[in-house]
Amino acid sequence: MARKGSLSFVEQHLEKGLLGLGVLALLGAAVYFMVLEPNRVDFGGTKLGPRDLDEAVRRKAGELEQARRNAQPPTVEVPAYSKQLREKFEGGLFTVEDGNAPALPETLKVAGRFGAPLPSFEGEQEANNVTVVTPLRPASLTVGTGLSLARREQIALGATGAKPSEPEEPPAELAWVTVAAYYPLEAQQKEMTAAGYATYRAKVHVVGVDVQRQEMLSSGEFSEWADVRPGKAIPRLELAAPVYDSHTGELQNTKELDSQLELVQRSQTDLMQPPFFPVEAGSEWEMPPLPGHVADEDEETPEDKAAAKKEPDKKKDQGEGPLPGRGRGQAQPPPGGERGGERGGEPKGEPSRRPAQPAPSKAHKTALTEAKKALREKDYDTAEQKARTVASSNDASPAEKTQARKILDDAERARAKAQKKRTGGERAPVGQARERELITNPEKEGEVAVWFHDDSVQPGKTYRYRMRVKLWNRYVGRRGVLREPALADQTVIAGDWSLPSAAVTVAARRHFFVRSPVFGEPAANVEVFAWHKGYWLKEDFKVRVGDTIGAPLTVKTPETDADGKTKKEQVDFSTGAVVLDLRADEPVQLRREAGRSGEFAYREAKSLVIVYLDPVDGQVRERLAELDKTDPQYKKLKDEWESVKSGL
Repeated sequence: MARKGSLSFVEQHLEKGLLGLGVLALLGAAVYFMVLEPNRVDFGGTKLGPRDLDEAVRRKAGELEQARRNAQPPTVEVPAYSKQLREKFEGGLFTVEDGNAPALPETLKVAGRFGAPLPSFEGEQEANNVTVVTPLRPASLTVGTGLSLARREQIALGATGAKPSEPEEPPAELAWVTVAAYYPLEAQQKEMTAAGYATYRAKVHVVGVDVQRQEMLSSGEFSEWADVRPGKAIPRLELAAPVYDSHTGELQNTKELDSQLELVQRSQTDLMQPPFFPVEAGSEWEMPPLPGHVADEDEETPEDKAAAKKEPDKKKDQGEGPLPGRGRGQAQPPPGGERGGERGGEPKGEPSRRPAQPAPSKAHKTALTEAKKALREKDYDTAEQKARTVASSNDASPAEKTQARKILDDAERARAKAQKKRTGGERAPVGQARERELITNPEKEGEVAVWFHDDSVQPGKTYRYRMRVKLWNRYVGRRGVLREPALADQTVIAGDWSLPSAAVTVAARRHFFVRSPVFGEPAANVEVFAWHKGYWLKEDFKVRVGDTIGAPLTVKTPETDADGKTKKEQVDFSTGAVVLDLRADEPVQLRREAGRSGEFAYREAKSLVIVYLDPVDGQVRERLAELDKTDPQYKKLKDEWESVKSGL
């Protein structure tokens, strides 16, 4: 323990001093905040502390409440607006005000005549218990077929300058069938009116057609009906279904459905009568021959008949006649018998009675080459000028003249095709307007033609079709007014199927014909024609039992390179037909005409017969050399081939 005298006075009393200072600070704070009241605020021009502020606020609020109760609103005089308005109307537009003359003359000049009065919808309240009408079935179903080199272009409905969504495809060889019929548009509208449709809902809007087809089987019977899926030749139209609120049942997508209906209304021509693909070569598309409409190539005007009677000899001498090639008409057969030992030629050992044929000249060949080049470049004037030089030359051979007339015919058809495009007769490019008049039935008012292009057919096969029309449901989304509310959920109503069409055999790409037996061999000579880029080419083949007729070969084609020289390309001459039997000198009965009355008789003959399996339908068929000699199709293909060969 430390000694007592060792600590100083400060050290002995430090703790007591610190305690005293703390007590003084506490007493000072209490006096400052509780007695002096430093937290005063300005209220009504007076500094008030916490104790007086609450009382001052309560007193001021009482004064305001008393003032509100004793206050009186000012009296405002309101003008008599109704009286002023009545005086204005009774006085008219020309009333003089404040002694000033009216601004308008007493008689106004008529600026224009008003049209018919706006229709009144009084009494057009929606009827209840409306029956949705099923579309009527189309009638007069007809079919047409062809083989074309065409560009598959998709129509864009409602396009306004838009570019195609897909890149442009090169021309494709395609076989096609067009199914056409008449649809009773006026009768359909009457049916809808009779069923209780409001007048403004009884207008018919065609959305398109559905088509089904049957294929002929090897048994000769037809298959079951199968849907034909629309290709690029048919406009695409994707329609929305009505959408309802799950609680109230109200239609939610009214604007979307109205917009689609407007598109359907604008596109009626394309939906009922879609244009065909642009054709580069081959069969030019024409509407199937509906009643009242005849194909142009079948029509013969009185002027044509009179001209044919006046100058038959001249046409015969000059070799004029229908032109060959890829369009209408065919050339006259060249003089002389066919190749391959056909019996229709000159008898052996006799001198030829044919006039000497002019030798082909280099100038003619050059002119024809330049004409073909100009035709490809769409310089129709130059092509026609060069071709006419050869056609009118006395030194040109018949083959050269035939080729020249073909160029003239192609140039004429190309001009007509270009004119159709300018006037809207052809399929317009995507994004451009297509203004075409609807084709109707000239024999029955109120019927309009509808058709469908089927480019999914197989060449050589036989089909038959049926069609039904689809209409926009004018009561889509309106469940409350229909007898069958569930029908309001359908945007499109499909009609009844038409009666089946007649059977149609699709144009084939290859044909073969029996010519003669091979001397000393169990074989036969056949000629195979193959369609290649719009031209018919021919090759000869020797076949035996078990052989497949035809094969791919590399041959000259009418196509030319930049220097005007003909190209060699691989052409498929394969027919797929398998030879099952060969019979030489088979006794047959051939029909021949007997007399001018149109009667016919039969004669006995011997002919080479080929029995083969047809790959198209699996049937066993036979061809006779004696019948093939006079087959019209053989003559047509041979004429076209002779025309093509002369230019190779």
